[in-house]
Amino acid sequence: MTWENRFRLLGGITAVVALVLGLTLVFNHRQNQITSYRAAVAADSYTVGADHAGTVVAQRVQAGDTVRRGQQLFAVQSLQLKQDLANGLEVADTEAYRVSERTGTITYYSVIDGRVDKLEALQGNSVPGGGPLAEITGGDRYINASFRLVPRDYARVAVGAQARIVLPNDQVVTGSVDQVSVSSDVEGAVSTLRIAAPVLQGLDQKTLAEPGTPVTVTVQLADTSWFAPVTDAVNDLLLQVGLR
Repeated sequence: MTWENRFRLLGGITAVVALVLGLTLVFNHRQNQITSYRAAVAADSYTVGADHAGTVVAQRVQAGDTVRRGQQLFAVQSLQLKQDLANGLEVADTEAYRVSERTGTITYYSVIDGRVDKLEALQGNSVPGGGPLAEITGGDRYINASFRLVPRDYARVAVGAQARIVLPNDQVVTGSVDQVSVSSDVEGAVSTLRIAAPVLQGLDQKTLAEPGTPVTVTVQLADTSWFAPVTDAVNDLLLQVGLR
């Protein structure tokens, strides 16, 4: 065998080894990812409730209205509260409401920026103590993503793990696993991950951050194989050169 042929053979073997190694790394990387079967943008909500029974004498919002923190929502007049105040009951004002001792009226305010999703009471309605007035959805947006995982993969889901989020317009944003929970349905165990995604707050197209917007989420699992250091190095290189 001539030296030229030997070099060709060596080059061929090197190329095959590099190809096999590359494919192995890709396979290992794919094995360490899970993709949601259901995911959507979410936001926390809270119920504005009447602390005392009374009559709604002022309604400042309608269902679907956008509200700001500190904005007035309702005023509820309570004759029982007025009597209690006259008898020495002390009720301190809070961020959520202010009390008029003279009229026995409690004025309720929004404690977050958000949207009125449910209107439970209208002006003129009577409400019981603890009864709901409205439900407001607001605060930071995040993702609720559901996965069907085998026990081995569930054990490899870690808080802080990187998440890749594909929005309806195919825009890709990143987040991280914030909470992990598991429940059961008719088809078996379902793992639900809460994905923190601060980038959602700054999207130019605001409709993409509305609660209920469907998305697709891919989460990176903890890599426990002996390929882990090499895979991580290759992934870091691809991120640095903009190929991931």
